[in-house]
Amino acid sequence: MGAAPGTPSSLCRLPLLSVLLLPLLGGAQAAIVFIKEPSSQDALQGRRALLRCEVETPGPVHVYWLLDGAPVQDTERRFAQGSSLSFAAVDRLQDSGAFQCVARDNATGEEARSANASFNIKCESGHCAHSLTFNY
Repeated sequence: MGAAPGTPSSLCRLPLLSVLLLPLLGGAQAAIVFIKEPSSQDALQGRRALLRCEVETPGPVHVYWLLDGAPVQDTERRFAQGSSLSFAAVDRLQDSGAFQCVARDNATGEEARSANASFNIKCESGHCAHSLTFNY
């Protein structure tokens, strides 16, 4: 016969049931949380800039960047610095678009993406001298 409701043996079944249901409800997954997300900002052509991204997770994650949905490759001019993206010299042609920070837990497959961020690139005298020449 089963234990009467409220007796110690029936109360022991409740925690077991919640442990079994927890993974189905999504409570077992450790969420990737952005502590700092990149934000859109003004930048001067040819000057330094930084898009900050920091995540909090219980385990190790791989952080990488996208520009208009394509992975950003490190160069001398633009490179990952920790989980942030550093620019030695912002370029209005190469850095126009939507940047996004992506954090991925390779063990669980969980992935989180930041909001998009972009630069409003302004020119100082002489730094945007990309002139076009037309031959008629």
